[in-house]
Amino acid sequence: MDPGLSGRTSFHDVRGGLSLSLVQVTETAALAAARLLGRGDAERVKQVAASAMLRELESAGFRGRIVLGPRGDRVLSHGSLVGPEGAPPLDLAVYPVEGATVVAKGLTNAISVIAAVEQGAFPQLPAVWYMEKIVVGPRARGAVDLDDSLTDNLRRIAFSRDARVSDLTVAVLDRPRHQDVVDELRAAGARVVMLVEGEIAGAMMAALPGSGVDAMVGIGGLQETLIAAAAVRCLGGDIQARLWARNEEERLLAGGELGRRYATADLSPPEVVCAVTGIAGGQLLPGAWFGSTYAETHSLAMSTRRAVVRRVTTRHHRVGEAV
Repeated sequence: MDPGLSGRTSFHDVRGGLSLSLVQVTETAALAAARLLGRGDAERVKQVAASAMLRELESAGFRGRIVLGPRGDRVLSHGSLVGPEGAPPLDLAVYPVEGATVVAKGLTNAISVIAAVEQGAFPQLPAVWYMEKIVVGPRARGAVDLDDSLTDNLRRIAFSRDARVSDLTVAVLDRPRHQDVVDELRAAGARVVMLVEGEIAGAMMAALPGSGVDAMVGIGGLQETLIAAAAVRCLGGDIQARLWARNEEERLLAGGELGRRYATADLSPPEVVCAVTGIAGGQLLPGAWFGSTYAETHSLAMSTRRAVVRRVTTRHHRVGEAV
């Protein structure tokens, strides 16, 4: 083991100013990805965002181990170490660009996100591919139950905000596996927002008051669900999830955990520092903007310890040339 990663308590030494340090990381990745907005090359978007995030992490004031993130990322691969040796150690969940296809097509709601916790704090779940989940904001915390029908959950969410089900807006990832979910939402009378990509962004929209989204439901990646849970906990929202096996092999892998309902506290450690920056604008955050002398980004800097969510608008005066 790396000698700089032997102590767990050093997370507390850096957490005070960590959220703004992480914002610098997501801003750098977001600016790199946003240069390619609408240019049709999703793989290039992923590559430049990951490379930009890595460069920023290497000069950060902490030593991080990548433990969660996009599968198959060769730049920020799982288990890799970033940052100067001897600096305080952290575990990192990274997503340099969520919504590379969205960026390539010039659509909305692409983000860059990173979360930091002390070593070993992220939960260790069976390595299945997907989780079924429902996410809500602070007012509906405690109102959801995956063992109940979606319609009953919608009624309780509506009651929590003194509204009708027909007033609710629910985000769903646009995938064939969600057709039954969409049919039930429509039958119940809820409004539906279909997301091309963006499991993390959709969960954050559901947890962030004023976003225009009241809940997110559906089946998404396990890695993305855990990152979303960290952000949702920072936002004061609520998430409930359970493993969703694709085949018999995954059912055996999940074992007795398959039917378990995981609450927010099961999916995210109590102390999380998280940052997210908009790439292509949407309900969550405005996108990156480029002017003649500076660029501008919009971010959220969040911490469970301080129970704060900061909106950060940054002007970047010496941004690189277009790629």
